[in-house]
Amino acid sequence: MSMRITALQSQVNDPDRISVFVNDRFLLGMSTLIVLQMGLRINQEVTPALLQEMEQAEALQKAVDRTLNYLASRPHSREEVRRYLRQKQTPPELIDPVLERLDRLNLLNDESFASFWIESRGRFHPKGAQALKSELKMKGVDSEVIDEMVTGEQDEELALEAGRKKALSLFRQPDLDFNTFRGRLGPFLQRRGFSYSVTKHAVQTLWQEHTDEPAEEDF
Repeated sequence: MSMRITALQSQVNDPDRISVFVNDRFLLGMSTLIVLQMGLRINQEVTPALLQEMEQAEALQKAVDRTLNYLASRPHSREEVRRYLRQKQTPPELIDPVLERLDRLNLLNDESFASFWIESRGRFHPKGAQALKSELKMKGVDSEVIDEMVTGEQDEELALEAGRKKALSLFRQPDLDFNTFRGRLGPFLQRRGFSYSVTKHAVQTLWQEHTDEPAEEDF
């Protein structure tokens, strides 16, 4: 007995999905988009080959939809998306097709991601070029993209911004001297990925902003 589609019904709880009935029995649920793309229709014969194509198309669409939800929180690098798909136990043969679909939608671009990451860090949690490069490398961004996007040209400005809040807390301490100030603020800035020379300049500048005493040249 041949298998034929006898009904295509919108799902009550999700109008973007269609219940496919074959020989008056529920066969599977599919994305409305996939049903339209495949041109499925009432009385169409469902061969084993067509059934396999339907199942594969639905599995791919589910993986794409899941990844779109993941990308909705913030931009992600291509490698982050690949790791996410693996974490969600996406069948290996679907991972590259998902990435290709996202490429066509212009949703995967490591240069755009790196730009977002650098801007976000600068706005909310300033870090130096060394730390930014390390973070982007961990995100799987290509070294050439990292070297192009992270130049360190703004490190002195970012170090001052990162250090001001810490400096204010230090100046609340009574009888604070420069050596103590330097010993607390210097390591803080270096942990943020700022170089020795940038850290030295920031410490001296912030000290002079809040006191009438000159900063010691010997660092």
